[in-house]
Amino acid sequence: MIKVVFTYQTKTSDLPELMEKFQQSASSEFNGIVNNLGINQFKRSEGDQTIVVLDIYYESLSDYDERTTYERSQVAWNDIWFNPTNKHKELSVEVFEVLNKTF
Repeated sequence: MIKVVFTYQTKTSDLPELMEKFQQSASSEFNGIVNNLGINQFKRSEGDQTIVVLDIYYESLSDYDERTTYERSQVAWNDIWFNPTNKHKELSVEVFEVLNKTF
């Protein structure tokens, strides 16, 4: 199992818009052959900035790669996350092997 950690930064005033993007991403419209096993979401606000972290779990790296390829092939997905007017910054994407599954 792997955990993929996505880290985003946004103005705190724009946080509701970013959260709406996450909700749109969870739509059944984007259900593919491979889906994640679970998601944990965290946030930290400092001044006028908020950091949001998503921990997304997949059975394997190949499942994550297949899921990413599927998402990027969807016009609606690209409109949500890669629109030129996007106000939110993806700071990093990190992949970890899960050593001890406790959920």
